[in-house]
Amino acid sequence: MSATEQKGFVRHSISFKIFGIAVGLLLMMTVVTVFSSLNLHRVGLQLKLLSDYYIELDQRMGDMRAQTLREVIQIERVLHFRSAIQAGSEAEALALYKEAGNCEGPPMRAVYGKIRKAYPERAAQQLMAYRVARLCTDARLVVANQLVDAALLLPQVRNEPQQVARFTSIKAELVNIPLSRRKLNEYFEKYLTEIGNNDPGRLSVLQDQIDERRSEMNRRINAVSRELHAGTRDTSNNTEALEEKTQLLSWSVTLAACAFGLVVAFFITRNLVRPVRELLGLTQAIRSGNLDIHIEIKTGDEIGLLADSFNDMVEELRQKEQIKRMFGKYVDPRIVQGLLLDQKNFTEGGERRHMSVFFSDLQGFTTACEGLTPTGAVRMLNHYFSLMAQPIRDHRGIIDKYIGDSVMAFWGPPFSSATEHAAQACFAALEQQARIPEFQAMLPEVLGIRKNVPVIRVRMGIASGDVTIGSIGSEDVRSYTVIGDNVNLASRLEGANKYYGTQILISEETRCLAGDLIEVREIDAIRLVGKTESVRIYELLGRKDAADAAPKFKALREPYERGLQLFRDGQLNEADQAFDQCLQVCPTDGPAQLFKQRIAQRRAQSPDEPWDNVWTMSEK
Repeated sequence: MSATEQKGFVRHSISFKIFGIAVGLLLMMTVVTVFSSLNLHRVGLQLKLLSDYYIELDQRMGDMRAQTLREVIQIERVLHFRSAIQAGSEAEALALYKEAGNCEGPPMRAVYGKIRKAYPERAAQQLMAYRVARLCTDARLVVANQLVDAALLLPQVRNEPQQVARFTSIKAELVNIPLSRRKLNEYFEKYLTEIGNNDPGRLSVLQDQIDERRSEMNRRINAVSRELHAGTRDTSNNTEALEEKTQLLSWSVTLAACAFGLVVAFFITRNLVRPVRELLGLTQAIRSGNLDIHIEIKTGDEIGLLADSFNDMVEELRQKEQIKRMFGKYVDPRIVQGLLLDQKNFTEGGERRHMSVFFSDLQGFTTACEGLTPTGAVRMLNHYFSLMAQPIRDHRGIIDKYIGDSVMAFWGPPFSSATEHAAQACFAALEQQARIPEFQAMLPEVLGIRKNVPVIRVRMGIASGDVTIGSIGSEDVRSYTVIGDNVNLASRLEGANKYYGTQILISEETRCLAGDLIEVREIDAIRLVGKTESVRIYELLGRKDAADAAPKFKALREPYERGLQLFRDGQLNEADQAFDQCLQVCPTDGPAQLFKQRIAQRRAQSPDEPWDNVWTMSEK
């Protein structure tokens, strides 16, 4: 190629260059396809010869050999009796053969059953079974002859003298097999005729002749099988040779196509690689988070168009990132991501999922705010929410909303694992409680006061179960949130802490899902307003893997749960003693103090007055 021609080739559009390469490769592959198709057609003919004739004939001969063996067995059984046998005629045998269909499976078994019913004597049964089996073998022999005749008419056989000779030899052997079978049948019928004459010598001679004819027939069947096996090997070898030839041709043209493609690709990539590399480098910069980039468009071809589209894409990503940063302060970033990337699933409809819901509330916040300026109250809440939000996000929770001084959050698919959301909610609540002393120490600096600093206590409730999740609200304003009975239960559990003097209460479902990852103690059984069924609630004490958790939690949990069970069983004195043990471990234990009050109430009640050991919450 001259310099002028080369320059002109480079000036063509990328699509033209690629089209030219494709056309060249297509022509080469067409050549490969044509030659491969011819060889594959020949391979197909050889495979058809194998499957439809050699293998089919071999199977027919195998069936014939098995059927012949069945005949021999029937003959041997008849010879064993050496007595006159009264059985049906050949016409009856023919009728039974027609009922047997292909002489296999249920029809054949039905024919044998019919023979047993029609001929009570064993010898007669065997004779009639032999006659039916003989007709079945004759039918298979006819089919085998037809297959050989069809094979001799095939072009791939007529064009190969070796195949013609083999099928002719098979045909000759097949022709001889009926002769051997007729002789066998003649001697057998003579044997049946001579049985009544009671001439042992004559019967012995006939039996020897029967054995000789049977052996001759087996030799001829085996000769056909040997010819078939030899033909199968030769045809397989021919097929393998054709396949190797096809592969060699395909590889040769493929290598030539590769060489052609490499030569042409060299000229194209020399002019395309520089701007493409620039685009690749900028793409890597975008992946690393750098969106302050811009490509200078220097050409008007497809690379120039690609650069212009790239600039538009970067601008769109920059705008989306700004939206995510802005709305991430108001809505969880994962929900923002879902709204941007999967808007339909996040904005249309709702679905039922198994999740864990969390509520928390600052105890006495309203009273504490009475002594604070509005600015101080907002600053205090902002610092508090900042500390409380981090454990929720660290444990893959979604902050649903801030309601005054309360926090609502939830865990579950698709934001967290379906099997771990309960434990993650519990871990987040424990970590929040662990941060309260840090927040308490920050308050003087945050509020700018040294005296009358509010004492911070946080009540929390967690409930797990089925909820409805979706984008809920008006056409103009919506919130991606959860609703349902378990949301209401989590809110009620947060409020129930005030009644029991606890900090974190969880539902029974949460306790079961978290399993051995947390330490809990059963507190009570409660019934929500408007509900008839009661639920058991538990106090979350800590993580199972905490270094000093086991002795401390065991000392508080065991006497309390024992006292709770005694109280439910009506053993008030023993329950009172158990709760006293609890108070010895922790004198301020709210649940133990509450149940000592309940014991006093029950003692003051009449024995006939009902008591169902369930606390009905009177407040929503």
